[in-house]
Amino acid sequence: MHIEVQRLTRMALLLAIVIVLGLIPAIPIGIIPVPLTVQNIGILLIGLLLSPFEAFLTTGVFLLLALIGLPILTGLRGGVAVFIGPTGGYLLGYWIGAVLLAWWSKKHRHEWFLLFAKIAIVAVLIIDLFGSMGFAVNMHIPLIRAVALNSLLISGDILKAILVATIAYKLK
Repeated sequence: MHIEVQRLTRMALLLAIVIVLGLIPAIPIGIIPVPLTVQNIGILLIGLLLSPFEAFLTTGVFLLLALIGLPILTGLRGGVAVFIGPTGGYLLGYWIGAVLLAWWSKKHRHEWFLLFAKIAIVAVLIIDLFGSMGFAVNMHIPLIRAVALNSLLISGDILKAILVATIAYKLK
């Protein structure tokens, strides 16, 4: 499929933003081995500012670079071990969440609250649900317990959703 220079540039810029956001240190929660990170702000921006196909490619390239070992994830991590560790489910959630948000946000982009609601649903329900599933499998705990522990991250995700909705609203 042919991708124009402008679309490719937008994809590369958002990929760079996600990578730079990974340089910001994570905030450890203490109770669970999954920290609060800001890198998913970039993932959510990918979902809001790109088409579903572009979001699929951009997030896929990001995850592929991390998988092959480039230290582009929060905490300068990368490699296969991250994908099979406690945070691996979140990485799959990033991909699915970005594509779903891109597909879903094609409509009603101009209403801030609806934009915020879509981002919050993707950030809290989709990404956190996949994260909880990976966390449960990795830590050998029931899914309901993983979801309960993961709920500690919801307030941070809501704040990120407010920030991303405001940025996307201003850019559109």
